[in-house]
Amino acid sequence: KAADQVKPLLPRVEDAFQVFMRELRPSDLEGSAGMFRLKEELLRRVNLTVYPAKVDAVLFKELLVQ
Repeated sequence: KAADQVKPLLPRVEDAFQVFMRELRPSDLEGSAGMFRLKEELLRRVNLTVYPAKVDAVLFKELLVQ
């Protein structure tokens, strides 16, 4: 049910993620603490975007730092 609520909002979620991630520096992602902070911030942003639906987790399949 939640997936049906979230799907139409995916362009907004993607925009929120890209705006945030463009501001990051490679040093922001160093170590497990950096990855944890990234996951928490993305989770916060996705939940603000899809409210009243709720996302429980962010899963990284691949992360490329340039």
